[in-house]
Amino acid sequence: RAEFGLLGHYNKYKKSPFETFDVGGDGMTGYSSYATESVALRGYENSSLTPYRGLEGYAYTRLGVELRYPLMLETSTNIYVLGFLEAGNAWHDIKNFNPFDLKRSAGLGVRIFLPMIGMMGIDWAYGFDKVQGSKDAGGSRFHFVLGQEF
Repeated sequence: RAEFGLLGHYNKYKKSPFETFDVGGDGMTGYSSYATESVALRGYENSSLTPYRGLEGYAYTRLGVELRYPLMLETSTNIYVLGFLEAGNAWHDIKNFNPFDLKRSAGLGVRIFLPMIGMMGIDWAYGFDKVQGSKDAGGSRFHFVLGQEF
């Protein structure tokens, strides 16, 4: 998977606070202010990769590879184990956008699909790089997943 987003503006002094990007964590913050899009990057805290600690991201990129192995494939229940590698970052200004300045993470997880509930899972991820405003790397984190991400 590879994706990126760029939000432009006509006046650099009046950027829109709507539809910005919020990068980091599991993408399940529970709320969205000003219609901000949550972009999951496992291995880091929620909003930790967004510039200025969660205020405004006008550009982002995310790369990911995920390998799933089925443990049980029944008509009503599917169970998978998976391993993944991810990298991504967010920027406040499009001029600073650099698709090679990425924060990396890797991890393992489990997915269970039940028809009445949908996809559920838990991931363990380790963030290898330091985030802005912190002296430590992302470190070891658990993330919960509800629903299917495409």
